Amino acid sequence: MPSHSEGLGTSILEAMAAGLPVVATRTGGVPEIVEEGRTGILVPASDPVAFSDAMVRVASRAVLRASMGSLGRERAERFSADRTALLTAEVYRSALAARGRLTV
Repeated sequence: MPSHSEGLGTSILEAMAAGLPVVATRTGGVPEIVEEGRTGILVPASDPVAFSDAMVRVASRAVLRASMGSLGRERAERFSADRTALLTAEVYRSALAARGRLTV
């Protein structure tokens, strides 16, 4: 994902959920998703040499691809829709409880 600007990077999460290693630029929310050296490789934006070097590194190392893919699949679960909904609901519950508008 050679983006110059990226919000969350949903396509990165989809690739990780499919067990694929990731090469992406270090922009926006991408560093929150990709664990450098574990689930993928992050490079500076606007650095095509670093991006191509990272692509070659991943493409030429089967063990690295397999490891990153497996760890990426596990990491992507942290960003699932169900988990995100539960965590968001908890934030709302906490905010309402702090204002005395929720009794549990």
